[in-house]
Amino acid sequence: MYGIEAINHHNGWAMALAGALIVMSGLSVLSFIISQLHKVVGLIENRGQKVQQKAAHKDAPADTVDQRSALDIEILTTRYKPLADTLGSSFELSRFYALAEENGLPHVHLTIRSLRAAGVLVPEGDGVFTWK
Repeated sequence: MYGIEAINHHNGWAMALAGALIVMSGLSVLSFIISQLHKVVGLIENRGQKVQQKAAHKDAPADTVDQRSALDIEILTTRYKPLADTLGSSFELSRFYALAEENGLPHVHLTIRSLRAAGVLVPEGDGVFTWK
């Protein structure tokens, strides 16, 4: 017995289908692993840097962080105070925000939040603020 008869007699079609499915599933798994390999490599490469950053952060004195944030508030105050002066002694925060955006100042939301947290912008109520 030869040819198609032999294939039919010895379950050749089922074996061919099973072989094709095994090869395709193996290739699919391999392609998925290769597509995610950059994440694994990134984790391995960044692991040493994170350990160094944690050690550097532990070694840094706490008062340098406070000095840096105080210096940032002083810089922000020198940039935003002239804008607040143009609005008067009491102003609406929405007008102050719009004026800062018109002048092209970066990160207006974060800056106003930082100024409020530092006590530079003091709320008077109903969205009206004063500059301390």
